Amino acid sequence: METDTSSPAQHRAVRSGEGTNVGAIGLGIYTRLTGADTKGAYSLFEYVVPAGLGGPPTHIHSREDELFICMQGQVRIELDGQEHVLGAGDSLLMPRGVPHMFHNPFDDETRIVAVVSPPGLENYYRELSELPPGPRDMTLVAQVMTRHGLSLKK
Repeated sequence: METDTSSPAQHRAVRSGEGTNVGAIGLGIYTRLTGADTKGAYSLFEYVVPAGLGGPPTHIHSREDELFICMQGQVRIELDGQEHVLGAGDSLLMPRGVPHMFHNPFDDETRIVAVVSPPGLENYYRELSELPPGPRDMTLVAQVMTRHGLSLKK
């Protein structure tokens, strides 16, 4: 049987920690699959969240839904004002338009697999990672967010 090599969506194994690390907000953000890899269906990320990390501020995605699957450790997520603690094997759907944030106040590193649909969040992370190093300039971050359909909850 011949394999279609003209199609960008080919089967392949992607191992934990593989992918391009575009960590930009204190976490390891590994882009495991992009929209180009999945024929525009979704993006796949692995987040490595250090113990005690405060996480991103409460924000809203206008374009994509996110499905978080906790693979290791625990993560605390606030979704539309309701708190959820996910442990290994737990998942939570965060629909577009709903304010949310996550952090790891626990003693161990957390690993999360995030399925994001439609794809495109990889472009946001890449642009964030290209901002100048040092303390976050929230004006620049807000500009990047706006370009990619995200906003901070006011």
